[in-house]
Amino acid sequence: MRIEGLEDKQISWLLKPFTWMMKRRFGKVLNPFKAWAYRPGLTITMAIFTQSVESSKVTDPSLKRLVCLRAAQMIGCVF
Repeated sequence: MRIEGLEDKQISWLLKPFTWMMKRRFGKVLNPFKAWAYRPGLTITMAIFTQSVESSKVTDPSLKRLVCLRAAQMIGCVF
């Protein structure tokens, strides 16, 4: 069973800046975000957490990229 993602008109106004940035960066709103948009509070919290991990200076940036690449390979991400 798959969750149907929300359409642009259905996404909460709280998440509109995220959709704008995503369209600017990737050219479209990615499907996982459309599913996460059902819970705007959790989506914003997750975005803040992700940004704090990415901007952290504790771990070497090249190691972070390797971990992201390996995780993408494991789940079959196409990009």
